[in-house]
Amino acid sequence: MMTSTPRLLQAIQQTTTAILKTNLVGIYLHGSYVLGSYNEQVSDLDYLIVVRRSLTLAEKRQLMTATITQLWPLAPHKGLEFHVLLLSATQHFVHPCPFDFHFSKYHYEDYQRTPLAYLKAMHGTDPDLAAHLTILQAAGQVLLGPAITTVFGPIPAVAYWDSIKSDIANAETAIVQLPMYTVLNLCRVRAYQQDQLIISKQAGGEWGLQQLPTQWHPLIRQALAAYAGQQDEQVIRWSRPNLVAFARIMLAELGLKSE
Repeated sequence: MMTSTPRLLQAIQQTTTAILKTNLVGIYLHGSYVLGSYNEQVSDLDYLIVVRRSLTLAEKRQLMTATITQLWPLAPHKGLEFHVLLLSATQHFVHPCPFDFHFSKYHYEDYQRTPLAYLKAMHGTDPDLAAHLTILQAAGQVLLGPAITTVFGPIPAVAYWDSIKSDIANAETAIVQLPMYTVLNLCRVRAYQQDQLIISKQAGGEWGLQQLPTQWHPLIRQALAAYAGQQDEQVIRWSRPNLVAFARIMLAELGLKSE
């Protein structure tokens, strides 16, 4: 782990506590950081903020100001991704899970362009949360607050499977735009289908090298090298036909129709 992440974690804890005060239940880490494949050069930092009641507009504004001005300068390459969840939603899970607020690098420009509209509109449900919460329960870490088992109720396996399937449903087109992410994610989903493994993208690629036909190994190795920061994803000479063929075969094996 590199030098800015410990300071980032401390800053997340301090700013969130100062803003939310007694409304805050806890802050919980999930994603690559807890699965052992975190790399500041290529990863994001994923966390969940659990609260007792819905955030006010003022709290959302303060949270985003702190995120952009204090946390983002310390963030890894892909930034931060967090959801704010109500305690009632975490203790009694429904799929798709409701969230009170959300932010990630993907939404950075939207927020900068129309901050007030973003603050008011960013709530709803997210099928990805079933996967996030399953990983949290399998390997998550408490940054602040009560134990994970106290705050989070059980997640049905069918909800996790639905969540990770939806993430790769458009893999045949996405793999051309995001080859590293999609190749490793397909391996990870296949590892769960075949061996019920809840693992990182990196571990998914390593599983693929052990379990998938050798014709796909060069592609998987390219993706793993990009993920580890050994090669720039934009510089790698990806074979478009191989990428599309890999996605089609993996989707077929997963029982999903390619789009």
